[in-house]
Amino acid sequence: MPSNDWGKILIIQLGVGLVGSAVIDEVLRRAPIWRHRHGIALSHWAVADSSGFVIPNDGERWLAPDTLADISHARRAGHRLASFPTFLPSDQWRRVLEGAILSAGSADRVIVVDCAVGHATTEMLLATRATGAHIVLCNKDPLTGPMSQFHALRRLGTRGTLRLSGTVGAGLPITSAVMAAAANGDAILGLRAVASGSLGELCSAMSRGDTFPCALHSAVAAGYCEPDPRRDLSGHDVARKLLILARLAGFTAELADVAVESLIPPSMESLTRDAFLAALPSWDNHLRERFVSARESGSVLRYVGTIDADGSLRAGLSETRQDDSLAWGKGPENTFMLRTTRYDHYPLVIRGPGAGASVTAGAVVSDILRAAGML
Repeated sequence: MPSNDWGKILIIQLGVGLVGSAVIDEVLRRAPIWRHRHGIALSHWAVADSSGFVIPNDGERWLAPDTLADISHARRAGHRLASFPTFLPSDQWRRVLEGAILSAGSADRVIVVDCAVGHATTEMLLATRATGAHIVLCNKDPLTGPMSQFHALRRLGTRGTLRLSGTVGAGLPITSAVMAAAANGDAILGLRAVASGSLGELCSAMSRGDTFPCALHSAVAAGYCEPDPRRDLSGHDVARKLLILARLAGFTAELADVAVESLIPPSMESLTRDAFLAALPSWDNHLRERFVSARESGSVLRYVGTIDADGSLRAGLSETRQDDSLAWGKGPENTFMLRTTRYDHYPLVIRGPGAGASVTAGAVVSDILRAAGML
């Protein structure tokens, strides 16, 4: 490697949505500081959306800052990356991975950052781990496939690392706490969590007396929901987070093992998104009696995810005392209460913003720095 490339680490980034664009912006802004303080230069080798990759021009060893800024701007404007002159279709991912390793000089100087959604990136991630390169995830889906896939992605004791703090709690130190407890023999006795910003806002508003449509519109307006809010209401996102934490704790479980309560009104699952939103006003009484009953008993309802000592997993509305830590949060705030043999009578409570592009991107960038050896 030429002497001026000392410390060069290359990033392949999958996904350029709100979080992915924020990651690019942060790397561009902070890279000169990292190089000055740590002697490590982080640069993007490739950036991908669902259609394919933008790679460096011939003769260049990484993407120029101006190109990265153009990519971020194009995606924010809703344009696809296929218009870039150095575009490669998504099925060329092996060429992209091999090119990055060749340019970096070794696999352990390559970090694949997955800010995408869905399982389409999994094959590339598994190949990345096999080479000894690093992975940083905020995409939950690859970790919620079959248990064998989860183990293959972790590949404990091998070269390269898997960093995943952005998958649960947007960087709150709950994944590291669970992994540390499992590693040092501190048996997990249980975990209770409010782990959805959108459902947290919905439950807080309905506990104050808002109707279901009003509470949901507030959560959507605040930016806490997916474009189709039924993805949040289904409880699927909480189930994925529970599964990841349970697997990190050492339990063997599949996504189908999570007992999930959906908050989608009956018969509303099959409607188009626009038809669903248009029909919401007719559901003023949806869940009202349950929230009124909780309030009359001096409690509140929260959407709670639970891991029991035997590894049982469930997610749904739960009546919660008002002095319970899980009752306090609202909006994007997540709360995790972890009980172990050492944190039994006084559980470990981790609370903070667990949603939003900015905090999630911050978690991803911190994991990139860990993979690079800077943290």
